[in-house]
Amino acid sequence: MKPVNVFLSGLGCWLPTAYAASEAAAAGLYDATVFAESRLRGVLVAGPESPPEMAVRAARTALARTPGGAAAIGALLHGSTFYQGPEMWSPSAYIMRELGITGAGGTEIRNGCNSMLTGIELAAGLLSHQPPGRPDILLTTADNFNSPLFDRWDSGPMGVIAADAASAVVISPAAGFARVDAVVSRIYPEFEAMARGDEPLFPPTGSTGRRIDTVGRARQFNERVREIGGMSVADGIAKACSETALAAVDEAGIGVGDLRWVLVPNGDEATTRNCMMDPLGLDISRSQWEFGCGIGHASSSDQFIAVDHLLRTGQLDAGDHLLLFGGAPGWSAVAVVLTITELPLWT
Repeated sequence: MKPVNVFLSGLGCWLPTAYAASEAAAAGLYDATVFAESRLRGVLVAGPESPPEMAVRAARTALARTPGGAAAIGALLHGSTFYQGPEMWSPSAYIMRELGITGAGGTEIRNGCNSMLTGIELAAGLLSHQPPGRPDILLTTADNFNSPLFDRWDSGPMGVIAADAASAVVISPAAGFARVDAVVSRIYPEFEAMARGDEPLFPPTGSTGRRIDTVGRARQFNERVREIGGMSVADGIAKACSETALAAVDEAGIGVGDLRWVLVPNGDEATTRNCMMDPLGLDISRSQWEFGCGIGHASSSDQFIAVDHLLRTGQLDAGDHLLLFGGAPGWSAVAVVLTITELPLWT
């Protein structure tokens, strides 16, 4: 997709305090060998805040940074990965009520760690259909992984540790600090079972009180499936990531060398290199891997926390191109190319 007149006009993040990875390793929470090899410095860990409350905090910042504020929002799309609150309940409606957004539409996006990037894709298609006087769309996401059913310190491949955070973006058809130049999303269903393993489809894991073991599921899949399409599972995933990213760069009409930054889910250096930077032929220094090592994998907020950080620390200029990439169970791959149009006053 090559959107026309789709801009990011507001951005907000809410980040809890980081828990030092060294302390987690000393306490026996985090495998000492993995800690030494991953070079993870810290992981954002929230307290009793619910994800919708966290999303409201991030959204208030984003709305305060956009001209129209809450009154200009015609739809809200809330993305999530983990539990949001009571089952059979709407976090989107809660967020809208807390923000005072009325007369607008809204729904929840359940595309895992790609929910926000998927939100940009959906918003691009919805912008021309907003109600009169409400041209903007608000995207929110938040997750809090504190749960007896889930071990954040053993939640993914080396260096991928689940972190708590919230982010929000206002999408506008008029103007903004960044323009959306391309969106490419693809599903690679041959890897679907990697996040399912031997789990039954019914009853749902959470309803039975069983522990959510994402690492164990991936191990079960890898033991059964050695190759897909003539290559290892790891190489297959890396190919899915890089080819989706390259398609987005091509759709945007730029070259890989034109990218100022490549923002990917926060994980270990090897994964960042193998799945993205090496296939693109770019040095690891053009990613935000070093910054992400102090954050952890904050679900679908990673790329937007990085954009906020780059803006606030003066590491972006008008005209810079950014590639935002995400991967999620499915296997879902989404790549978005942004161009910075101006440096916002709030930086």
